[in-house]
Parts: sequence; C-alpha cells; structure tokens
Amino acid sequence: MKRLIFLVSVFLAFVILQSFFVPQVFAAEKKKPKELIFSTLDVNEDYEYLGIVSVRTGEVNIAKVNSQLKEAAKKLGADYVIGIRYFEYGGYIYAYGTAVKIKEKEKETLR
Repeated sequence: MKRLIFLVSVFLAFVILQSFFVPQVFAAEKKKPKELIFSTLDVNEDYEYLGIVSVRTGEVNIAKVNSQLKEAAKKLGADYVIGIRYFEYGGYIYAYGTAVKIKEKEKETLR
C-alpha cells in the first residue's frame, strides 16, 4: 500500500511539474512576426503590388515617421515598403512608398 501511494505521489508530482514547463516550451516555439522592411530601392523578388502608403507628421523625428509608415503598410499586409521618399514642406515631414507583398514560390510537383 505504501508503494502505491509513493508511485501515485511521484506521478502527480511529474504531472504538476510538466504543466509548468510545457507551456514555456510551446511559447518559445511561436514564430516572431516578420519585420516589415523599408527600402529606397526595388527588391529582387517577385512581389504583388498592394498600394501606396503615405504619412504626414509635424514632428521632426524620422523614427516617428517610419513607425507611422510601418503601421500604414501593415494594415495592407505588406512585407516591404519600397521606393520610400521623404520630404519636408510647411513644417511637416512627408513620407511615402509602395507597399508590396512577396509572392510565395509555387512548389513544383514531381510526377
């Protein structure tokens, strides 16, 4: 009887400990979202045109302009923003570029 209680206790301890460690393993396996890439040039991959994204801000901080441009591109589901141009007019900083999504290469099937 003591042996049965010991084995049940070990089993329960194993189950309880496993419940703490397994969620952390699965959380580490989750992929990070792909970072949106900015480029003033074109990309050397096949892509789908999604549209023009543009922002205007009264701040002089270029990082703020870039974060707003990223948000606009993410709403379209873009992977890249290409051909980005910046200019200042009337105390505002303007930025615009072309949002594109990289086409997935079709898998060739062997017959």
